[in-house]
Amino acid sequence: MHQFKIQFKIILLTSLSAFLLASSPTILAETPLPDEEQPVHISANSLDAQEKKGISIYKGNVIVTQGSLTLKGDVITVMHPNSQLQTVKSAGQPASFKRFSQTDQAWLKGKANLIEYDALNKTVLLVGDAQVEQPGQHLIKGPKLFYDMANQTLKAQSTEQEKGRVSVTFNPVTKKPTKPVLDEKPNTIPAEH
Repeated sequence: MHQFKIQFKIILLTSLSAFLLASSPTILAETPLPDEEQPVHISANSLDAQEKKGISIYKGNVIVTQGSLTLKGDVITVMHPNSQLQTVKSAGQPASFKRFSQTDQAWLKGKANLIEYDALNKTVLLVGDAQVEQPGQHLIKGPKLFYDMANQTLKAQSTEQEKGRVSVTFNPVTKKPTKPVLDEKPNTIPAEH
């Protein structure tokens, strides 16, 4: 009987070890990598690539994705010296981007006539009718907006060409309705007899 228990434990441990080893790549695959560590995907109607210069120009309904980051525009120029992504400039009417913030667990959306994504410094510059919004929380508009993804900061200002003012809208935090206290009796008026 004692040997049966030992064999059962060995079989159980072997089965458990095999299960853990087989499932660990699946577990690791489900853990999302940061955006900057994920591949860049680009689709467009046309491409003019100059590999020696490290410049690629995409035209026509261009969509660039890297993790949760999506950048759209009419013309997108990608600077990639030595096959390393450096900057992505998107021009459109408007160009747009969205990115999921792991910290806030919310989407950040933006649009402008020109959007420049600096992959090395993790920044986004929006110029011309610029707008950045965290839906349900705030909306910031201005001629020029500079968003630092790493530090989660935003700067807004006018430009030489566009002297408009900066506009910020903060939405109030909505509180969840509280449950009524059941110990209290409602005010009742005694019935007249």
